[in-house]
Amino acid sequence: MKTVRKKWMMLLLLSMAVLLLFTGCKASKKKVLSSSYYKELKKENNRLKKENKTLQSKVDKENDLTADEQRSADYLEKIARDHLVKLEVGYADRMEDSKFIEDEAVFSMATAIAQRADKVSRYSPDEISQKFGPGYQYVLYDEDNAVYEIIVYDGNYVVFTDLPDNVYYAYNASAIGEAFLHYKNGYPNSSLMHRLADTPLITDKKGHFFENDVAFSSANFIDQMSKKKTDEETAKKQWGKKASKKIKKAKEYIFHHHGNTMELVIYDEYFTITNMNGKTVWYHAQPETVTKLKEFFKVKKTDKSADEETTESDISDSHYDEVEAEDYK
Repeated sequence: MKTVRKKWMMLLLLSMAVLLLFTGCKASKKKVLSSSYYKELKKENNRLKKENKTLQSKVDKENDLTADEQRSADYLEKIARDHLVKLEVGYADRMEDSKFIEDEAVFSMATAIAQRADKVSRYSPDEISQKFGPGYQYVLYDEDNAVYEIIVYDGNYVVFTDLPDNVYYAYNASAIGEAFLHYKNGYPNSSLMHRLADTPLITDKKGHFFENDVAFSSANFIDQMSKKKTDEETAKKQWGKKASKKIKKAKEYIFHHHGNTMELVIYDEYFTITNMNGKTVWYHAQPETVTKLKEFFKVKKTDKSADEETTESDISDSHYDEVEAEDYK
C-alpha cells in the first residue's frame, strides 16, 4: 500500500512539473510540447500510470477474502446484528446446570462478542482447549430459530462451533459466564464494596450493559464519597409532593456478580444499594456528588441501544493490540 502511495506522489510531482512548464515559463506552448524534456516527462508519466495500475490490481487481489474468510466474516456479522430472544449460559463441561436469560442488555453483550472477535493464529481450537480446559458455553437463540454456540476460554478467547477451525480473541467474552454462574468452588467472603467493584456485568432496564471498568470505578467512588446513611421515609419527606416523580426518574442498575445480584438506584441526592441478601441501605450525599456518580453510567450515542437521554459505556478497543501481540509471540 505504501508503494502505491509513493507512485501516486511521483505522479503528482510530475503533474506539478508539467503545470509549471505551462504557467511558470515564458516559452511558448508549442516549444514546451516539442521539447525533449517534456517528452521524457510524458513517457515517464505513462510508465508510472501503467505500473500504478498493476500495483493497485495486486493490492486489490491481496485484500480479497478467501471463501472461508468471507463465510466467517458473514457469520460474525449476522450474530452481531441479530435479534436474540433467549440466551443459555453454562460451564461447557456441565451444561445440564445452565441458566436461561431473557434480557436485552445481556443479548447486547452477547452479540458484542461477535463484534469484537478478531481471528488469532497462535492457537488452534484443539490447542486452546487443551491449554485452558473447558470454559463457558453460550447458546444464542434468535427470533428466526437460528442457534449460535460460543465456547469461551481463559476470559477472552472464543471458538464459534459453526467456525470450528478458528480461534478468536474477543475482549471480555467471559463476562456473561462470570456474571450469571456461581463459582464451582464457591466465592470467598468479601465486603459489599468489593463485590460491587468485582462485578463483571451491569445491566439497566433500557437494554444497556456496562462492564467491569464501570463497576470498579463506580464502587470505588461510592466507597470514598462523603455520604451518610438514611432511610426511605426521610427521603420521601424531603421530596414531599415530588416523591413519586423522583422515584419514577431514578436510575436503576443491576450488578450481576457470579450468580448473585446487587442493585444500585440513583435519585437526586439520594441513592440506595441492595445487597445480594436483599437488604437495602439508603444513602444521602451532596447533589453534585450524586451527579458525578451518574456519570459513570453514561453511554455513547454509537450504542445501538442508546436513547436520547444517554450516551454508551466506553468499551476498550485495546484488544486489537493484544491480538497482534498474540500472533507474533
